[in-house]
Amino acid sequence: MHLGRFVLAPEITNRVTHDDNIFLSDDNAQSDVITTVAPRLHLSGDWPFFRMHMTIGGELGFFAKSDQDNYQDAEAKAAGSIDLGPSSVDGAIEWHRQHDPRGSNDVPTGAREPVIYRDVRAHIGGRYATSSLQYESRLSLRRLDFEDSTAINGNAIRNDDRDRLETRETLRAVMPFDPGREAYGEITLNQRQYDRTPDDSGRVRDSAGYQIYGGLRFDVTDLIRADIAAGWMSQSYVDPAFGNINDYTLRADIDWSVTRLTSLSFTAARAVRETTVQGASGILALETGIGVTHELLRTLQIGATARYRNDAFQQTTRTDRVRSIGLDLDYQLNRFARINSTVGHEIRQSTSNGEDYARLQSQISLKLEM
Repeated sequence: MHLGRFVLAPEITNRVTHDDNIFLSDDNAQSDVITTVAPRLHLSGDWPFFRMHMTIGGELGFFAKSDQDNYQDAEAKAAGSIDLGPSSVDGAIEWHRQHDPRGSNDVPTGAREPVIYRDVRAHIGGRYATSSLQYESRLSLRRLDFEDSTAINGNAIRNDDRDRLETRETLRAVMPFDPGREAYGEITLNQRQYDRTPDDSGRVRDSAGYQIYGGLRFDVTDLIRADIAAGWMSQSYVDPAFGNINDYTLRADIDWSVTRLTSLSFTAARAVRETTVQGASGILALETGIGVTHELLRTLQIGATARYRNDAFQQTTRTDRVRSIGLDLDYQLNRFARINSTVGHEIRQSTSNGEDYARLQSQISLKLEM
């Protein structure tokens, strides 16, 4: 709906999911049917030098059997960019009210209900181009605030240990070779500051670190586009019991248009992620994935994905290996409605007792949008 230079676009998605292991349990798995309703409203505007976009929405989830796991998520986002020829500035701010389901790494299955948390993010970035180089920078902030919860046996579960402020500063220099090919060097600094020091286990989880990348972005042909980078990362912890994490890092994003109707994608990333699992300083995570999509008809598309994740909990003997496969069917009824159906199977094998699980999910959704 056009309102002068603004475009207003509402949408709503109704989804029904069957999950045969809602708590990711090693044994005595419980199944349930979850119905979700997700309305959203998008507002965008476009001027000669300025663009903006705003979104407000949410998601309501209803469990057929386990109604204590019902949730109400919400979000609001605003973003804008200014283009001044060789220079540009962009920024965004996001507010999310989300939940961690029971059975996830930091929420025990014995909790009475999911853990509610608020996630506020903001960033500002800039780009400046010369005849031979392009410079990019970005400052990002993220604030996480978790609510306390209660165990089924009535004991209090304190989640203040997870409240934190994360900051990231990224600098990148890009050297174009020719159209479709460029090399870049990048350094990212991060700081992670927790509200409670020490936490309930007597640890100080504050840390600082960096990632240094050297990478290439290129078009092998008109059909293959790739962004590949590798380098070194380090995370230093205030608490001497945690030691430091020093290891290689990588990321890859490759898209191949095999034919006009079939496309193949590959992704990989290695990074240090946060956790409050007792005794672990962080998670050294490697994630890879491959996906293929094929257009059967102009309005009908099928897809398949396979993913692998290796989570090594530092300073502990725990390592999780997660494998998943999925099938996807997307049918566009008309320009206002589409139906999507997915089936996915996921398995986690862990060196820690009681952390294995297998889960099969099937889902069908109807999305209405303007």
